[in-house]
Amino acid sequence: MQCARSNMNFEALIIALAVVAGTILISIMFCCCCCCCKTRQSGRPDRDEERFARRREEIRQRAEERKVERQTRHDEIRRKYGLMGDSDHPYSKFENE
Repeated sequence: MQCARSNMNFEALIIALAVVAGTILISIMFCCCCCCCKTRQSGRPDRDEERFARRREEIRQRAEERKVERQTRHDEIRRKYGLMGDSDHPYSKFENE
């Protein structure tokens, strides 16, 4: 009868060790996956920051171009109505001297 009892204890010990080893392996795999995801995500902000900086620069350049165009149009209108100090313009304001 002792043989059956020791067999039962041995089987329980093997099952318990298998459960503990499986739990340890799963936790190690989980930690490795988390570390890999963190390193991948930490690399992304650099790319995102570069992309946002590039986009910000493009927006700034377009705004600068629009500003220059606006200034040119305003200068043309000022020249047309004699509001600029062009002395060679035929319709410039007469100054009282």
